[in-house]
Amino acid sequence: MIENKLPDSWNSSPFHSLISSVIGGDWGIDSDTLFDDREYSLVYCIRGSELKNWREEKGKTAALRAIKKVSLEKRELKEGDILLEVSGGGPNQPVGRTVIIDKETLSFESHIPKICTNFFRKIRLTPHLDKRYINYYLTHFYNSGEIVNYQGGSNNLRNLKYKEYEQISIPIAPLNEQKRIADKLDNLYHHLDLLNERLDKIPVLLNQFRENVLMQAVTGKLTEEWRENRKIENGTANSSTPFIIPDTWQWHELGTLTKRVSYGTSKKSENEGKVPVLRMGNLQNGKLDWSDLKYSSDEKEIASYLLESGDVLFNRTNSPELVGKTSIYEGQQPAIYAGYIIRVVANEELNPYYLNFVLNSKYGRDWAWQVKSDGVSQSNINAKKLSAFAIPLPEIDEQEKIVKQINDLFSIADRIEILYNELTTKLRKLPLRILGKAFAGQLVNQDPNDEPASLLLQKITQMKAK
Repeated sequence: MIENKLPDSWNSSPFHSLISSVIGGDWGIDSDTLFDDREYSLVYCIRGSELKNWREEKGKTAALRAIKKVSLEKRELKEGDILLEVSGGGPNQPVGRTVIIDKETLSFESHIPKICTNFFRKIRLTPHLDKRYINYYLTHFYNSGEIVNYQGGSNNLRNLKYKEYEQISIPIAPLNEQKRIADKLDNLYHHLDLLNERLDKIPVLLNQFRENVLMQAVTGKLTEEWRENRKIENGTANSSTPFIIPDTWQWHELGTLTKRVSYGTSKKSENEGKVPVLRMGNLQNGKLDWSDLKYSSDEKEIASYLLESGDVLFNRTNSPELVGKTSIYEGQQPAIYAGYIIRVVANEELNPYYLNFVLNSKYGRDWAWQVKSDGVSQSNINAKKLSAFAIPLPEIDEQEKIVKQINDLFSIADRIEILYNELTTKLRKLPLRILGKAFAGQLVNQDPNDEPASLLLQKITQMKAK
């Protein structure tokens, strides 16, 4: 259990003692079904899927259903009601999440009542409580991990042991302090939402930055100053070339710049063996991912398909959006390549790193989308099409300069991405720390003039006894 030394003016109470009424939800019937509107009423039914983006959407994606009016009388949601998820959890998403119904939730198409599905319990609290305060504590209880002790059911479908859950002890502050705490938490969560919203843009901006760098590279703009007096405006484009390139560059079909373009082994790989067999899943963002490997021990196969440093690996078969992804082998360890991959060995005129960047640019990805052949579930680009790929080619010294500039710029983006990941990790932990301080009486100051929680709980007990 979550335990903190409480301030003198605080007290604690089992959750069930704070509840005025509790009832399960109703899924009703499809709103398109013919029904007697004297018996049924249209409602918006809040499901577990609405909880994922609750703070932004407040249930606006709820399902339109029809339920009997006698059921609606007992289940219609009111401001301050708490929805407790009692079914539908899994190993990665424990059941027991809560949300509070506020004015914004009810104002969406306010002429249509709101209810919850039968995977929830609708909990209505007694007076003399700030409903937000109680919901924040239930959120804290869930985020702390304590909720797993109140789970039942199978591994894939978890249910909440509600009778045990309603026995949890809730720290109760004086009512005025509850309001101050809830107001403070509302404000802090609002600022966290704004911060997260801004941070969420960073990965998008970094991807756009990398895409722009690659397109600047393949059009010659990245090395424009390096070429000194050579003017990019003197370049030409016609119906067979996609864009203007500097006049010192030339368009070449990839096949004219390669020593070898070949398919990988079709033999089935094993979980263990002498050398890794690189497959489509090992090609990630222009680099090789060595975390999920299969192997081969066949000496003849290894001799036939052994890779050399600088080989460009092209994924010829995959889903439509992934076919054509490319990575470069840098000799990290001996390896061969699978049949879904084409190995490209560049000649002396073509820097393999430059080729890898061109194929991973928007130009390269758009080309792959245009030339792919689509099957039932996968797309394909064969070696003939790959050999015909039109590559904008500068001299080898400029290719090397382009590769260096791209790597320098990408390293800046990588450092920003590391900082972003570190910051988001810290921010994910922040709500638990804030809530922990709130329910230890450390978030706002205590006021000696506040009525102590012990008297508040007496009022609740007396009211429920009537």
